Amino acid sequence: MNRTIQLFIAVIFLSNCTSPTRSRDYFGQAYPDTIPLVFAPDVISKMGRLEHGISFAPDGKELIFGILNKDDWSGEIFNSEKANEKWNEPLLFEPLKNKSVYLPYFSPDGNSLLYAQSKSATDHLNTDIWMLRKINGIWSAPTLLPDSIRSESREANASMTSDGTIYFSSNRNCYGKDGCYTADLFYTRQKENRYQEVELISKLSSPNDEESVFISPKEEYLIFCRYTDSITAVDLYISYRDIHKNWMGPERIDSTINSKDWDRRPYVSIDNKFLFFTRLQIVENRLAESDIFWVRTSKLFKPFVFHPIPDTTLQMGRAFEINLPRDYFRDVDDEKLTYCISQNQPAWLNFDSEKMKLSGRPTMEGEFELTLTATDNSSNRTDSKIRITVKK
Repeated sequence: MNRTIQLFIAVIFLSNCTSPTRSRDYFGQAYPDTIPLVFAPDVISKMGRLEHGISFAPDGKELIFGILNKDDWSGEIFNSEKANEKWNEPLLFEPLKNKSVYLPYFSPDGNSLLYAQSKSATDHLNTDIWMLRKINGIWSAPTLLPDSIRSESREANASMTSDGTIYFSSNRNCYGKDGCYTADLFYTRQKENRYQEVELISKLSSPNDEESVFISPKEEYLIFCRYTDSITAVDLYISYRDIHKNWMGPERIDSTINSKDWDRRPYVSIDNKFLFFTRLQIVENRLAESDIFWVRTSKLFKPFVFHPIPDTTLQMGRAFEINLPRDYFRDVDDEKLTYCISQNQPAWLNFDSEKMKLSGRPTMEGEFELTLTATDNSSNRTDSKIRITVKK
């Protein structure tokens, strides 16, 4: 074979075997595994400084995070940009200097920034949600979110989906009630370029605080923090939406991520591979330390029931086939799941895990409950009940 042709084929072969995408660079840090690590120690997460709430622009060329003042609880926002393959030293974010600001979140397209700002120069406990927009690469003047979102109480943080829907936490349901300070989670959608009246996400409400909300760009999952108990304090929780766009009951994130300290301020990288969050250490009822941590999401995302089937009635002695939806389960970071049915299934029932099909011929009447289990590549398992009634 001609030498030139051989070289040409070799180049094509190597090109086809090489991933077209490069690994994302998170401030030059080595990737963590399934145990959370302090993010950029001594540079972003500095001992004795109270950092909180980090977010990356979707193109991976800018990061932004907050710093809390121990003396008066005012806040500042710092940012760093990547130029010529090198990250700049994090500096005070110029568009918001001389303001008391907190918890910045980039929008999924990177052209907007949501953040909280103190209502007054002296009251740093109560905040409103503001927005910056980037026009031709330049941040415009800040704007306060409209009346439909604001209240007289505290709006703590906000996160945006790809279609512009805003999720946020607020104490508005407690406003004016003595001894009530708990926050709940709300959302508002755009219609004809205007934000509508806010709606409470009642499925995620409890007697305790729900705040620090992060919504995924596709609105398929939501992460927030809640006070759990006196042992583990504040933990991170996750909720998924099913095929009917209903939020499921929230689950506490894996214990390899949550700790006995206060775990808050979640943010997930645009590729769903890393979770960033803030861990606060409370000593003798005082905030002693606050650092930003990060961890792989292999223990964060688990299979969830997306498209279940209703209870089914069969006739005894008659053959049947039930095709389960291919999207019965979903997993944010794992497309290939394995399935099995509980071992106590009736002898007359067969399950084809490849075709997702139940079949058989019932030989007895009664009510039967099957457990369908989905397992992902990280060995995370989720069960779902399938109820079948057999009648004569």
